[in-house]
Amino acid sequence: MYNYYTDVVWQVNIALFAIIALTYIVILFTIFFKDLLWQRRRRAILDLKNNIYEIVLANKEASSAVCLPSISDITPQQYIDIETNRNIDTTFFNETEQRFFRNCFIKPDNIAALENIITKSGNKWKKIEAMLCLGYTQTATSVALLKKLIYSKDKDIGYFSMISLGQIKTPESAGVLLDLLKKDPASGYKIISILEDFPKEIADDIAGLIDYHDPKVRLFALTLLSKFVSSAHIKKLEKLAHDQSAQVRAAACDCLRQTRNIEARPALVARLKDDNWLVRSRAVLALSKVMEDAAIPQVIGLINDASWSVVETVKTVMTEHIKASLPYIEKFLAGEDEVPKKYSVLALQNSGYLAELLNEVVSGKAKDAEVRLLQGVVRSRAHAGLDAVLSELQPEARTKALEILMKMEKV
Repeated sequence: MYNYYTDVVWQVNIALFAIIALTYIVILFTIFFKDLLWQRRRRAILDLKNNIYEIVLANKEASSAVCLPSISDITPQQYIDIETNRNIDTTFFNETEQRFFRNCFIKPDNIAALENIITKSGNKWKKIEAMLCLGYTQTATSVALLKKLIYSKDKDIGYFSMISLGQIKTPESAGVLLDLLKKDPASGYKIISILEDFPKEIADDIAGLIDYHDPKVRLFALTLLSKFVSSAHIKKLEKLAHDQSAQVRAAACDCLRQTRNIEARPALVARLKDDNWLVRSRAVLALSKVMEDAAIPQVIGLINDASWSVVETVKTVMTEHIKASLPYIEKFLAGEDEVPKKYSVLALQNSGYLAELLNEVVSGKAKDAEVRLLQGVVRSRAHAGLDAVLSELQPEARTKALEILMKMEKV
């Protein structure tokens, strides 16, 4: 009985050893085969590079007579390699070489072959490669085919059809993506990232979505429109500044900020009283761009807002427009409310004006208003801000500044 079990164990060990050895051989063969394929792919790309380089150097135009002898039987994989330089460690194609290669590749037979792979291939990844290749050819006639694939049940097919349409960059391809946004708002972030590099001529098509019934679509449309917005869209944006959705109202403020048009002022001023902190914050930022220094009297009242985010935004605007903020800062420093005092000093420090102010006082060139302002900073007990400024002074100037500040503190 003992010998029987020993024989079984040896048989199992031999079987396991055989399996391990076979697995090792398969792995080595796979590595060798992949390396062989890679070397073949690399040599093919290098050959194409050399041919194209010589043709471009000779200033020859892309034509059948020039292209066919040097560039034939190009696979979708090779086209993408050249178009995107995705294997830059192998070789690099400059824009002139890419343009020449594209002109050689884009012909009816090749386009038809790509469309045939897309419609008939059973290999999903070959189909995706052909889709990407079709997109990089920027052939407008391909939009109809890609439009069908964008609604595929296979998420990979749908996603890469979006990417391919994004390469074509025409109003037609943008229209397909915007239609998808209406039907599938969950794809909004992907669609925005694709469309933001499109020509500005699609702005009106995007603006057409800001009246859409779904607030998610309106929000995505506004987010995208902020990349293209112009004064022509102000009236629609003003309407959306009163939207039921707070996120849409905030996005409308962002878009109005991008216009930098003074006509947006009434709509933005109204949003300063919005019941949502995000909208108030975006309205403050927008007014600072639309009205510049003149925005300070409008937004300064929010220095005591219930939302710290809004207060921080007001401080940021004060910092950017520090000279226009000085009359209000002086009043805050003379008052009893600690919050405006704190943010006033931070605005002075962050803008660099506190250092400028201290230098003026130390040099004896300061005006009465500047002396009063520095006195207000000292009395506000803003030691951190002053310490930061003092640390940057030379020893002699620092000593004199400390003497002046101590006198101000005792007054």
